[in-house]
Amino acid sequence: MFSVSKWNISSSIRRFAADRSGNVAMLFGLAVVPVVLFAGAAIDYTRGITEKERVQHALDATALAMAREPKTVALPELQVKANAYFAASFTSVGGVENPSVTVTQNGPVLRLEATSRLPTAVMALAGYDYIPVRAVSEARNERKKLEIALVLDNTGSMGQLGKMPALKAAVNDLITKLQAKVVESDDVKMSIIPFNTEVRVSPTNFNAGWLRWDVTLENNAFGWSGRQPPSQAAWQGCISDRDQPYDVSSEAPTDHFRRYVASQCHYSGLAEMISLTTNLEAVRARANSMNPTGNTNVTIGLSTGLATLRSDSPFGTTSSNASNVQKFLILLTDGDNTMNRWTNNSGQINARLSAACTQARSGNVTIFTIRVIAGNATLLRNCATTPAMFYDVNDASQLQPAFQKILETIDGIRITS
Repeated sequence: MFSVSKWNISSSIRRFAADRSGNVAMLFGLAVVPVVLFAGAAIDYTRGITEKERVQHALDATALAMAREPKTVALPELQVKANAYFAASFTSVGGVENPSVTVTQNGPVLRLEATSRLPTAVMALAGYDYIPVRAVSEARNERKKLEIALVLDNTGSMGQLGKMPALKAAVNDLITKLQAKVVESDDVKMSIIPFNTEVRVSPTNFNAGWLRWDVTLENNAFGWSGRQPPSQAAWQGCISDRDQPYDVSSEAPTDHFRRYVASQCHYSGLAEMISLTTNLEAVRARANSMNPTGNTNVTIGLSTGLATLRSDSPFGTTSSNASNVQKFLILLTDGDNTMNRWTNNSGQINARLSAACTQARSGNVTIFTIRVIAGNATLLRNCATTPAMFYDVNDASQLQPAFQKILETIDGIRITS
């Protein structure tokens, strides 16, 4: 038989009161619930962010597409089109509800809002069955309109190595693709400027105030009769370089010395230019009529082409300076400069072209240049708005792909700017 002392009983009671082992287990059990919920909330939150990014991406694409719709499309129809476009651009995953798109309009600004709900994976334990997903995108319902000048070498060397047939095919393909982008009648305007040592306009302009008839060309290579100014009655529409320094400029012929110089046509068969127009079929027909003849003066082609993109020019009366109009010029040549109004010195003529390019790059026209097999690559590369907008084509068969890449660049600028 044993006895329990008063001290032993007191010690046991104290040890029991101090024992926390059962409490730890119970407290851990209670604490793990919010930890799991917190981890689950982080997972659901991450899923919600990912889903919002997917919705936002599809909604941004939808907004750009709706901004390109004609202004005549009423808001209810635009609403239907937006939901259809969004549905085609967005794929629902993980039980996500298909978002609905609401379109509102404030002046030229379209506002698109997409809303949806994402079922939760863990937060449902805390009573949160869904996470709301919302995205907003805005775009200006102001169609980007294009003005494009084609400045094309029509000199004799373009009749070699299949260059002229390839050029015609490339221009035809370009026009067909541009026509597919036309929704409103003035979405795309084009001009075409075939050139050799001169540019040719319609002889019906013989009474135009922007012409002058008093210049005897300084270049003896044209021969005496070719240097003399023509009579208005016999004029066939050819114009030579304007007085310097206006020969490198596209500025309007506001005074006598800025006027275009009526001259003898030094080579027969040069196709007439077409001023800026919405009639793309007329541009196609003119391109198909081009005939390679004569020597090279790129400067007059470039400066005249730029003039077609100016509303103050006799060649650009349909041009617009509206904020949604983007202007482009495509310059193509296959040889070095050989002859202008003053000289046959290529270095001197190149200097005039370089000056024209410098002025052109400082304006609001994006310039692409194409060298076909031969020509001054450095000069043409420097003439383009950026070096990436210069195309060095070593075979005529590469012309159509080059024009296609140019069109892709134009489209990219049109959508993002």
